[in-house]
Amino acid sequence: METKQSMDCILKDPSAQAKPVVPRLITVNPLNIIIEPSSGQIDKTLELKNIYPCRIAFRIQTNGPTRYTVCPNKGFLSIGEKSMIQISMIDGSKYQSNHQFIVQAKPAPGDFADRKLIWKQPNVLGILTNTRVKTMRPGQSLTKSQSKSPSAHLAPVDSSGANSPAPADSNESLVTPSVPSWSKTATSIDHGKFADNINDLALKVKKAIAEKNTKTSEMVAVVNQIKSIEVELDRQAQLVNELSERVKKGEMQYSNLVMHERNLRAEMERYKPNDSEQSGT
Repeated sequence: METKQSMDCILKDPSAQAKPVVPRLITVNPLNIIIEPSSGQIDKTLELKNIYPCRIAFRIQTNGPTRYTVCPNKGFLSIGEKSMIQISMIDGSKYQSNHQFIVQAKPAPGDFADRKLIWKQPNVLGILTNTRVKTMRPGQSLTKSQSKSPSAHLAPVDSSGANSPAPADSNESLVTPSVPSWSKTATSIDHGKFADNINDLALKVKKAIAEKNTKTSEMVAVVNQIKSIEVELDRQAQLVNELSERVKKGEMQYSNLVMHERNLRAEMERYKPNDSEQSGT
């Protein structure tokens, strides 16, 4: 209900009419990310600042969603708020010169808390800015980098690597817009503070993944050791079975010998002369 009321305010606000010039909502620093030659993970930081006179939503897109992780890749910024974005290239050896990012921003009512759902809502004000962030190697000239501006399709970076279509790029202007009426209440409900915890959560997730990989390796080693013990137990069991068969054969032979001895003793007793016969002779 609160979302509907806020959107109604936008519709009724005279300042929400379409303007011929797109206002500037956000500043991005730096606009060129230096990627050093490396075979490991490369971490960079991007600073976003809200310079619009009301709350805004932002998201970051890239044409290399499987090469980079961005945290947070979506969020909200209240008036004048800054946010430090952590950009990590998973493997520096897979860098390509056409890698780039686009930071999108649009006004967001103060009662919007879902940073994904906000981008599925219709853009009533028609205000959307796209700021391009390029990547380059150390020592590469800026003009050369700009002359190679690619037309590759950009997609939002997500922790799972999923991507979705991105709108076309547009240039920002420096025109200061009028403040929509709903922006007066935008600061009353500020959800941008949650973006500060996302970096800590991302580090915890990476640490948990590393611990999981370590435990998995240990578990695999233990399983292999158990399998080796099982093989050895099977071999020993086979030897025990063979010894049991030999023991059974030995017992049978012993029983046969005992029976044979008894038969011989019986024969000897039968052929042995009696004492009475010996005295008579």
